[in-house]
Amino acid sequence: MKQTPSRKPASPDEFVALHALAAALPGDGQVPEWVTIFPKSGVIETRDDRRFTIDAEALISRFRADGVDLPVDINHSTHHASLSGARADAVGWIVDLKVAPDGSLLGKIDWLDEGRSLLLSRAYKFVSPDFFHTADRKATWLRSLALVTAPAIGNQQALAAASSMEPHCMKNLAAALGVVSDASEDALVAALAAGFVDKKVHDEVVAQFSAVSKELGELKAAERQGRVDALLEGALKEKKMLPAERGHYASLCATDAGFESVKSLLAARSAALPASGLDKKETPASGGLPSAAQLSLEADKMVKDGLAADIVEAVTKLQDKYAAA
Repeated sequence: MKQTPSRKPASPDEFVALHALAAALPGDGQVPEWVTIFPKSGVIETRDDRRFTIDAEALISRFRADGVDLPVDINHSTHHASLSGARADAVGWIVDLKVAPDGSLLGKIDWLDEGRSLLLSRAYKFVSPDFFHTADRKATWLRSLALVTAPAIGNQQALAAASSMEPHCMKNLAAALGVVSDASEDALVAALAAGFVDKKVHDEVVAQFSAVSKELGELKAAERQGRVDALLEGALKEKKMLPAERGHYASLCATDAGFESVKSLLAARSAALPASGLDKKETPASGGLPSAAQLSLEADKMVKDGLAADIVEAVTKLQDKYAAA
């Protein structure tokens, strides 16, 4: 029974590479027993300017230490299945590895019937390895080999397969991250890491900001209400405003600008009710001056009837009227 390799990196420092390289299969109509996985040992450069360091002997040692045959799939289905849980059938199995005289890493493949059929029909002409590598791009171990259709570099059978991200997408990503348009993948990854904020942290900060903003708003509203109350109470005590006017002026103080306007208006006003004590007396039984409450009502009616411009003028006229009576 064939064994399949682990679908997770061996350590947090390992990464997965696929669509990075591809080797051309022989075009002689035969099903090859040995195929090229990597064209050489050392540094290999891909069309999208990525570089990987391949140590063929180290990869062979890891393969033999694991004792696991590696699947040959279609278009890296083993990798995609590990992300989605979908089915990924093998069309062959890598049962051995060796280094060729030219330094390339070869894999011996036990082809299944589907794999043989695909190769004989020339439906697929290239293979591409799926492998783990370190942060500095040193290949550590193979996971699978895929049959693919598109080479990356013309007239070079050894290297193929383009980056999964188109060049214009790379430029757009670079612009969004604020780095130069031709930045390397490493520079883009570094820019992403520098500006990345975990969603949980982001949500907590937003919640804290909302709570603080609400608290500051409530404190500001309470502070303004205190200033409004102090202003209006002071105006009442100084007889610069009648009780009936309080609600009107309070509504005008709903904003900071309105508060300052009312404050200036009341500061310029003279006392509407001189200190005559009328606000503490009831209306005499027979004639005389009315009470403060009655005077306020009559003054308010005069303003509404257009007989006075404002409460101050109305009160003054009424005082004159009753004084002359």
